[in-house]
Amino acid sequence: MKRKFILLPIICTFAISLTSCGHEHVWVDATCLAPKTCSECEETEGEVAAHKWIEATCEKAKYCEVCGETEGEPLDHEWLEPTYTEPKTCALCSLTEGEPLPEPYCVKNNITFENLQDMELPFAAAFSKDGEIVEIDGLWADVGMAHYSFGEIRIEPSEQEGYIDVTIPYEVSLSAEVYLDTTKFSGGFRIEASWAAFSVGDIYTGLLVPSQGTYGSETNEYIRNYEWNGNTYTVSYTKDTNSESGFSDWTGGDESIYNCTFDLAADIVYTITVPEEYDGAVLAIERNGKDEVKLRTDEETDEKDIHFLDEHDADYYIFYQLSDLIQ
Repeated sequence: MKRKFILLPIICTFAISLTSCGHEHVWVDATCLAPKTCSECEETEGEVAAHKWIEATCEKAKYCEVCGETEGEPLDHEWLEPTYTEPKTCALCSLTEGEPLPEPYCVKNNITFENLQDMELPFAAAFSKDGEIVEIDGLWADVGMAHYSFGEIRIEPSEQEGYIDVTIPYEVSLSAEVYLDTTKFSGGFRIEASWAAFSVGDIYTGLLVPSQGTYGSETNEYIRNYEWNGNTYTVSYTKDTNSESGFSDWTGGDESIYNCTFDLAADIVYTITVPEEYDGAVLAIERNGKDEVKLRTDEETDEKDIHFLDEHDADYYIFYQLSDLIQ
């Protein structure tokens, strides 16, 4: 009976030691791979945690940063169109494709654009005879400024598919004081006036749209095909001019000097045809107006490659970007 009493406590003590780790748990937080786990004895508690998702990019699908599990597909690139300084670039991952756009002519020449508004510019006046400018002793003119007043700019679909017509109406009005010394001249005369007119060209190539009109026509036609950065497009326009002029009565007479006022008003309409979404049309006008009258002739001029944005000329022009005028 004594042997049984001695063995029983020993057996019970051994069983208790097997059912307890005998230390304080050191818990490691649950992840998506394993529940909360004791780092000493690997005892677990609770459930596995949710995934820690990293949102998808255009390089990687949505994925868990813990276990690497993926979900879905990578995003599509969000491409930003190339500029003159940057190639085509993804806004998400900054991946680039190709090369920057070629630098436009106006950028190379540091051309700046202004807002179109009413203005005054110098004009020129002279006398003519038999189609030529002449100086007449005893007859002269004092000129002022030509006034430019702009009407409403209109946009309409063009008959040319994929193009629009932009109509720009404006009026030019001017006056000149004409003086006559009857002791030196008493015959008839014709006065000519010349004021600054708009040229139209292309911002990318810097080339003018040349005239296709004929001498003496009230409507002048201009057209040019351009090639730029692999694209071919056409810029054309018409210019309609209707003018009226006249003289006031002669006044004065003191010491044989008489004077009258010559007035001229011209209604001018430009209709410019450009591709839709095209932002390259430029209007240019001489900043200092006109200081000389030149009569038009029917002689043909070679205007195939005339630049109006040349660096040495840019300071003498006011530039307007057509796309700014029609916003």
